[in-house]
Parts: sequence; structure tokens; C-alpha cells
Amino acid sequence: MAHRHPSKLTAEHVVHPGARRLLKAELANCAECRAQGDADALGDTAVLESLLHGFVLKRAEQWRNRHSRYPVTLYDLAPPDELRFLDIATREVVRLCVVEGRAGDRVETAGALAELANLTDEERARVLGDLVDGILEDEG
Repeated sequence: MAHRHPSKLTAEHVVHPGARRLLKAELANCAECRAQGDADALGDTAVLESLLHGFVLKRAEQWRNRHSRYPVTLYDLAPPDELRFLDIATREVVRLCVVEGRAGDRVETAGALAELANLTDEERARVLGDLVDGILEDEG
């Protein structure tokens, strides 16, 4: 990536620099950087884990209610109408993401990452698309 994409990215739960670059490229609609970012995310577990972590925490904040109790899977927090927008492979990954902590502010993604490793390249790419879309839904 020979250039930068300035943005006001507020996805504070996404901390990996490669994951943040991908999100900024998506916001800037830079096809070249998005392609490189997608390749980096699909090839580096740390980038994918950061995106998954950010997605789970953002969605948990949106989907929880005053009756939510932890630990709980993200899938169990999700309203059925929201789940239908996710790819089937993403739904399977989300079933393995556990939101923990008194305030639902911690995430366990080990099982989800193991499931991602078992998916085909095409399925992983669709999951990545859902993660990025979910994180950036309210951005820029």
C-alpha cells in the first residue's frame, strides 16, 4: 500500500493495524487497498481475529438488552431479523463467539477462529465481508 486513507474510523475494538487499514480502505472505497487488505486478513489469523473481536463487541453492544446475561453466544443475543442478513458461514462462526464479563465487554473467539480455519476460501471471504460490513455499518 503506497498511500494512506485518512478517515475518522471509530472502531475502537479493532486494534490490529492491518485490520484498521482494511477498514479505512473500505471507507475510502479504494479497490486496490481493499483487495490487499482482504488478502492480508484471509492470510493472517491476527488480522482476522481483530476484525472478529471488533464485530462481536460492536454487535453485542447493539443487540444486548437489560435482560442479557453473560456468558452468552453472540448468536443468542442476535435478533432473528439481523441474523438473516448474515451469510450461513458467518452464522456458524457467530455461534462460537462467546461474550463474557459482567458488562459483556470480553470476547472468547478461539472456537470461532478454529471454525474459520475449516471453511473454504470462498466461505472465509464471505465471512470477512460480513465482519467488515458489520463493523462499518455506522461509520463515515
